[in-house]
Amino acid sequence: MQMTPIYWLALGIVLIIIEVMTPGLVSIFFGLAALTVAVVTWLAPALGQGWQWIGFSVFSVLYIFLLRKSLKKVFNGEREVSGSPSDEFSGKLAVVVEAVAPNKPGRVEFCGTNWTAEAETVFPAGATVRIRSRSNLTLKVEAV
Repeated sequence: MQMTPIYWLALGIVLIIIEVMTPGLVSIFFGLAALTVAVVTWLAPALGQGWQWIGFSVFSVLYIFLLRKSLKKVFNGEREVSGSPSDEFSGKLAVVVEAVAPNKPGRVEFCGTNWTAEAETVFPAGATVRIRSRSNLTLKVEAV
């Protein structure tokens, strides 16, 4: 059976739907590759099935290497909010509840809530620190 653009389009859509329903951020890249091959096959209908599968494989690997890191941040909600005018955390003071050290996150209390904290220097419990930025539920802190 010859793979036509319609088959590649359907495969791409199915793989993207599977990505929406499952965790892992993998099948979306295969779905994007299938959509790309659908466009290529539509533009070059004489392209053999073997070349279509090779293209699908190459585009899959390319999309994984080029997009996975940035899309993972988007889907995980990671973003730096430092310096934004609406950031209610930057520049505020917090108290270290559990020691914070480089490569060893600790806990700080800010506005009555405990937060995971990361720092480039060591801060013992009880120290006052300044919040530099926030990434999701982790505060980046520095010396006052």
